[in-house]
Amino acid sequence: MIKFFRKIRQNLLSENKFSKYLIYAIGEIILVVIGILIALQLNNLNDIKKDKGDEKKYLARIQLDIKQDLAELERLFQGDTVKLDAYTYLGRFFNSDSIPTNPNLLLSKSGDAFGIHWFEGKNIVFDDMKSSGKTGLITSDSLRNSIQYYYRLFDEVIKEESVHNNSILKYSDNIYPFFETGSGVDLEMPERWKENSIEKSFYKYSNSLINLDEDQKKIISDNFGLTKANILLNHKMRLLLHKEGLKTIKAIDVYLKQEK
Repeated sequence: MIKFFRKIRQNLLSENKFSKYLIYAIGEIILVVIGILIALQLNNLNDIKKDKGDEKKYLARIQLDIKQDLAELERLFQGDTVKLDAYTYLGRFFNSDSIPTNPNLLLSKSGDAFGIHWFEGKNIVFDDMKSSGKTGLITSDSLRNSIQYYYRLFDEVIKEESVHNNSILKYSDNIYPFFETGSGVDLEMPERWKENSIEKSFYKYSNSLINLDEDQKKIISDNFGLTKANILLNHKMRLLLHKEGLKTIKAIDVYLKQEK
């Protein structure tokens, strides 16, 4: 093909047909430009196709991460309920002068009350998109904004939870010494190593809690209330994230179906 065009140019020059040569040269340039434009367009289409493929992969992975976040949050909701129930039961116990008839329940609630729950979450995929400058792959502005808002709330939950849980640890340190009684430990021992009967150990354990003086009971009651308040604050923040996660998953579903 190149030899063919070269031969035409040589014939036009040898025949001194300069005007025709000029027209031919311009035509050849136009053909070259058109060829380059077509190549660029094909390359652009390939890039767009690749970007759309990458977008779908990222969205599917983000959706999976959020689903795992929701499963973790739902487990935490259950834990929040267990702890709030435990502190409520123990608070009522300390406001009563009677020994409960169910020793196992008192021990169970005492065990449930202590310890804290942390939300860890999964944001590796979205962080990878941000650090590599690929958030622009999500071509839908509304979907991109929805995902970004979810992860801003994600970070806020972790930040707020850290503050609340550190407070809970402090309040637990104020409460825990009142529950450190030898009889309570004896109740949890296997039968072989119990020093007293269950009835006697339980009576001593519950009686030691009931017979605290008013100042001690006030310390416990105040710290119970503060602990419950912080657990509830964590719970409410997690509920907001869970709600936003459900919305974001649905938005990704709708978008991916439209793109098929």
